[in-house]
Amino acid sequence: MEETDLHKPLLLESQEDGVVEQALEEEEDKQRSGLKKVWLGLIALVLAIAAVIAFCNNGSQPLSDIDLLATVVMPGVDISNLNETTPQYRALEWLAYNDTRVLTIWLAYNDTRGLTINDDAIELLERFSLATFYYSVGGDSLPKFDNDWLTISSHCDWRDVNCDEDGRVTALKIYHSKMHGTLPTEIGNLKRLRDLNLSLNELVGPIPSEIGNLQQLNRLRLDGNKFSGPIPSEIGHLQQLKHLGLQGNELSGPIP
Repeated sequence: MEETDLHKPLLLESQEDGVVEQALEEEEDKQRSGLKKVWLGLIALVLAIAAVIAFCNNGSQPLSDIDLLATVVMPGVDISNLNETTPQYRALEWLAYNDTRVLTIWLAYNDTRGLTINDDAIELLERFSLATFYYSVGGDSLPKFDNDWLTISSHCDWRDVNCDEDGRVTALKIYHSKMHGTLPTEIGNLKRLRDLNLSLNELVGPIPSEIGNLQQLNRLRLDGNKFSGPIPSEIGHLQQLKHLGLQGNELSGPIP
């Protein structure tokens, strides 16, 4: 009597189920891949439209809400009382009217009202701080900065700006460059800065006390400028500081 393999139908059924399941998974992968391409295409389209708008308007219409930007980079400051000729206001205007990269950051978190400082807000803050620095030291009148600053690329790609793997500014080395004007308080927003070298320029006014916010600072060179006033006591609180250059200025008081 011929024996019947009772397990054969079960094995065939199991194989068929596996084929169907694999086909379904492949179809789901295709759908996910398609949605991803659509999403990336939409982002590229939005950025392209923003760039065209910026070019056509030539700065006549804002790409972003300037008041909303101010809540991120200047919390607690009423910008209606801010003089439009100040470096801070000019930096805000650049972010709002010309910096299409801001739109990329807005896409990362669209509702920023009542926001907390996350990575995207920190990128905006550092971008604003560098733009303020640029206007404060006369960057718009110096060939050194031509086409290398205030571009829509990452500020980590700007000339003489170095960043870590998180995109945070770690070094700003712009020496012997004929910079003039003042060092803005916003320099204190670059809290991962380890090397600040602005020596041999023509910077005037006081050294801002906000320099004390740079707790990771290892080297500070402000020598060969025209800084005046007392040496900030906050410099004495920089525990990581190993190299300090202040000579050749008009500073007063002891080195902390």
